[in-house]
Parts: sequence; structure tokens; C-alpha cells
Amino acid sequence: MKILVPFDFTPITRTALAHALSLRKIFGGSIEVLHIASKKSQEARLLEDLRKETDALGLAEGQDVVVKVRTGDIFKDITKEAEEGNAQLLVMGTHGAKGLQKVLGSKAIKVITSGNTPFIVTQSKGPSESIRNIVMPVDLTKESAQIVNFAALMAKRFDAKIHVVHKNEKDEWLQKKLQSNVKYVRNVLAKEGIAGQVQVLPGKASFAKECIAYGAECGADLFAVAHFSESILPQFDTFSQEMITNPGQLPVLILNAEPVGSVKGQYSFLTV
Repeated sequence: MKILVPFDFTPITRTALAHALSLRKIFGGSIEVLHIASKKSQEARLLEDLRKETDALGLAEGQDVVVKVRTGDIFKDITKEAEEGNAQLLVMGTHGAKGLQKVLGSKAIKVITSGNTPFIVTQSKGPSESIRNIVMPVDLTKESAQIVNFAALMAKRFDAKIHVVHKNEKDEWLQKKLQSNVKYVRNVLAKEGIAGQVQVLPGKASFAKECIAYGAECGADLFAVAHFSESILPQFDTFSQEMITNPGQLPVLILNAEPVGSVKGQYSFLTV
């Protein structure tokens, strides 16, 4: 697996790099540490600074570690670099500071929705020794189930359990629609021999808050979320924002889901 880590010399991105290094121990492969510069004239100096950072961590530049500076815009060029360099995963840090969660969550979502490479979004909390419990929310949209292959990949490598969580739907037609998505997810997990559990949430608070609360209850190490907005203005879709800035600072595996019917096998690199 090739992992791309956007890096801006802040403690948050240093923690993201620590998460990436932890994942590389399990998956093998290589890491690219990327800085996006605002001016071409800054590239040489920033590349030298970036090499100092990786050298300090004992990451000698070579076949398994690449450092790169690219001039551009973080909201477009991070995912461009991932696609052009065939990265299978992006590990990106985001702030979860009180009062700034919505704004900073929106910035992260803007990067995530600029491409199709899956992300693991981290906060200031360092990586766990292992991943034992993964919480995966599923809703009425078929798009919400698209994260299952990525979640299954993580679960298989870490021998983790996936907790599939959803709200209760009182309407019979909506309940059938929801159960169809849950059944699909369960079939994928059963096929891959992954332990799974389905949990119906109370429905007394927002879906995100109840997912986060259940994660704390079951000892979750990772949330797995498919981001999909049906609204004309995606900034009003707060579910993904709440998840990636969760107060427990758990990392979030997140995918910019494709509308059902337009997915063309772009995730075919995945082997569980």
C-alpha cells in the first residue's frame, strides 16, 4: 500500500505521519510525505525543511519513503498528487478544537471531496497499538455502504470486529430500504470471514452523536464513514464533519462516495 501524508510542519500533521507509519507496519508498502507550497520559489527551501523532519524520525529518503513539495492549492492538489502517484490511502490531520469544529471539519471535507482516494483523518491523538473495534454507520442511502470494502480491509489486517450501526426507521418502506443496505454489508463481512455486529441506535440525538457515543461504549478504535451529500450545498451536511472532529479523537476512515450507478470500479485495487 502506498500512503500519502499531507504535511505542513504542525503537530497535527506530525501525528498524522505517526498514524501512517503505524499503518505501514501492518500493510507494508511506502509513504510519501507531501507539502503544498503557495509559491514556486519556496519549493527548494521547503523540501530541505521536509527532509530534516523525516531525517529526524529516522526516515531516510529512498524506495519506501518519498518527500515532495508541490506548488498549488491544498483543496485540489493533495488528491491530484494521490491520483497521479497511485496512492491507495491518504492520512491527513485535522484540528478538533472547540468552537472551530464546523469550520475545520468543512476544510477537511473540502479536501476529501476533491477526489476518490480514501482518507484516514486524524486529530492530535497518536495511533493505537492495534485496531480491535471499527464502527461503521449505515443509513438509507446505498452510498453509505460503499465504505464496507475499506473497513473490511482494515478489519482483516487487524483482526478487528466491525460494528454496523444504524437508526431505527418506523416507516415500513424505509425500514426495508435500510435493512437492504445492512444485509449487503453483512454479506460482505460474512464472505470475508470478518466478525460483525449490528446495533440499532436509540434515535434520540443526531446520528453522528449517537455513533460517537456508541463508539465510546464499545471501545472503538476507528470509525469508517462514507461521505455522501444529497444536498445542493454540501457544507450543510454536518454528519461527516462531526465524525472527523469526534471528541474522543478517534481516527476516521472516510471515503467520498460515488452516486450509486456511476461507480466504475475505481476501487478495484482493494484486496481484503
